[in-house]
Amino acid sequence: MTRQLTYSARFRRNYVTVFAVALFFLMVASEIALAVSIPAYMNRENVMAEELLRRETLLRFDALRGMCAAISGGDEVLMLEKQLIANALDNLAIYLRTEASNLTSEEIGELNRLTREVERILHVLRSGRSFSRENRLDSSAYIDALVAKYAGKETK
Repeated sequence: MTRQLTYSARFRRNYVTVFAVALFFLMVASEIALAVSIPAYMNRENVMAEELLRRETLLRFDALRGMCAAISGGDEVLMLEKQLIANALDNLAIYLRTEASNLTSEEIGELNRLTREVERILHVLRSGRSFSRENRLDSSAYIDALVAKYAGKETK
């Protein structure tokens, strides 16, 4: 008669087992919470960064309008260039007043690049230099030649 050995573990419900099972479910729940909360947090951070860039761009835009209004004096060409930029900024301000909250991140980036370029242009204008040159045509030689040619024909 051989005895057959059976191995079995007797499961007892004691405080260590309950603690281990509770700890396991707590770890699974915390991993699920992290898997859900990290993308939400990153999205919120991206939205905050985009909003910060939007605000900085709009503040720079308003500063450019003030800088453009402060430019005075200079020659006529410089003042016409200043007026051209001022009109463009005023038209863009009307658009931004209604649509600033609807701008995409690409549009905000483009507006940011545009404001930096206009700022560079306004610094050049503020220093008294203009981008255009007035070219004067001296047509007196041509007119004198034409007058001489046709004045000689009338006397004959």
